[in-house]
Amino acid sequence: MTTGDDFSSEWGAGVNLASAFETRTEHEMATAPRTTTGHLFHYTNTAAAVTGILATGTLRLSPYKLTNDLWESQPHYPVLTAHADQGDLDDSFHLWDEIDRQLRLHTKVGCLTQDVTLPSSVFNPDALRGWAHLSLWAHYGAGHTGVCLRFDRKKLVRSLLRHAGPAAFAFHGPVHYLSSQDTAPTRGIDVGQVAEFGADAVALAYAEANKDLLFFRKHIDWDSEAEYRLIMLNQSTEFDYIDIRSALTGVVLGSAFPQKDVPDLLEALRPYPGVSVEHLRYLNRRLHCVPFEGFVPPSRPPAGQAWPGPRREGSLAERLLALRGAETEATARHQTAEVLIQAPLAQLEAGTAQLVSQIEQWPGTDVSRHSRITAVPDHLRARSPGVPGEVIHCERGFLCVVENLPLLSHTLAASAAIQVLANKRLRLHAVVDTEQWLPDGNKREEHWRGQQEIDAADAHAAVASLLDELAAAVQRTRTAFDDARGISPVQ
Repeated sequence: MTTGDDFSSEWGAGVNLASAFETRTEHEMATAPRTTTGHLFHYTNTAAAVTGILATGTLRLSPYKLTNDLWESQPHYPVLTAHADQGDLDDSFHLWDEIDRQLRLHTKVGCLTQDVTLPSSVFNPDALRGWAHLSLWAHYGAGHTGVCLRFDRKKLVRSLLRHAGPAAFAFHGPVHYLSSQDTAPTRGIDVGQVAEFGADAVALAYAEANKDLLFFRKHIDWDSEAEYRLIMLNQSTEFDYIDIRSALTGVVLGSAFPQKDVPDLLEALRPYPGVSVEHLRYLNRRLHCVPFEGFVPPSRPPAGQAWPGPRREGSLAERLLALRGAETEATARHQTAEVLIQAPLAQLEAGTAQLVSQIEQWPGTDVSRHSRITAVPDHLRARSPGVPGEVIHCERGFLCVVENLPLLSHTLAASAAIQVLANKRLRLHAVVDTEQWLPDGNKREEHWRGQQEIDAADAHAAVASLLDELAAAVQRTRTAFDDARGISPVQ
């Protein structure tokens, strides 16, 4: 059944609901368990993907000096040590430049993004997925018009290791992000070893011994990239390329991927028959990944006519002042009504809790209770402040849901609610209905509804009577509910 959350019952009157929701979801994100999958993602523009990566079946590893973090693109000077009989170290300071040249000249790096999943119970379980990084789409994905390639991590790493030769080193792993690293705690370079074995050999040995500190540390400003790196050190000073044909598993199109590029991309993917194609849709600050159906949906056309002007007369400043006044008055009415409704609402809460405990004895069901105003008919619900119509000071209620087990095919719902009106008047609502889940549209039937308007002073007796009627209606409806789900009275 379709119901609406009564957030005010959870967060209390006067709380900004948007801020409360934001706080809750951010806390949920911060505390939810995270699982790193076996996928890696690479953001790029369409031309580079089509004519480069997909056409050649390779992923390019770029020179280390071209990275965008100053910690890496600028020289790093290790400690130099020397034996007493090797003279003054001042004469060997040129080694810094040579060691740095050997490291950054011969090191190539492939930058990918890790894929992290969150539990399905989280409001946005895809928030940390490898394809969901907005800054990476903006910086590397051609402003959301490019693609994001998905790889099997194990197969991609095997390809990297196969490419490395005997005089080369290949490293891989996640990047760790730090707030500060003035001097990396690496062991030094010995001048005697450089003289004996050569600066190139000592530089490679130094890189191997300190690979984690040299190649897998970045400033925390880059932590949104969730980077996983492939590192290659060999004697080449050019770009390196590793085979990706067995590792490529998917292609994700950016949210602004142009239709004109679809034919070229699909043609480039013909040698990759097992690769899936998905498309990102952006809505209300959230990316949704959906299967690609061969075409990019057109943008929503502009409205054919302008929105009509306001009913209320006055300048913009006057109307804005009136709107703010209406909001202030509504808040004050709500706060007063919350006090007035406190006792009958507690009575309603206790009564629906007792009803749930009785229904829980029914066989083959799952019973739950929620803070909802489902019992209030749509045409009687509160309007926004300042909108003409009946003024509802406050409305609160509870919904009891009975689901058939093991399949969620039949539902019985019992709900009750209280509305606060002007002059300390209350309106009570209660309803019992059932719903059957059908492939061609659900069948909903209302079995009983009760409604009455009373003075707040008479609330206790009226709420008690309403709860009795609701419980009796639930028992009467049980027969139809059990018949529909195939449960006999004997069972």
